[in-house]
Amino acid sequence: MSKANIVLNHGTLTISGELTRHSVAEIKKSEYANWFAHGAVNVDLSQVSKADTAGLAWLFYLLEQACRYTCPLSFSHIPEKLTKLISLSGVNGLLPIACD
Repeated sequence: MSKANIVLNHGTLTISGELTRHSVAEIKKSEYANWFAHGAVNVDLSQVSKADTAGLAWLFYLLEQACRYTCPLSFSHIPEKLTKLISLSGVNGLLPIACD
């Protein structure tokens, strides 16, 4: 079981590793204030190696938390497997995806 590694650097939140039901449960809720307190954030998903429906749901939760902090949020570099999951789940167009 791998975990998700999340690093904020100059407005880019880079997520690497797995976004699965096991890894998202390990993410500390206290981190959200740190991530969204300093302006617009782009979530770079290029290093995500695996994602399941819980990981996809967490991306929507991340969007909800950004709204809570009135922080503009976008997602970029979506891996092909995650793009397919988004399509299969019927949520195309609901995540603000930046042009890569």
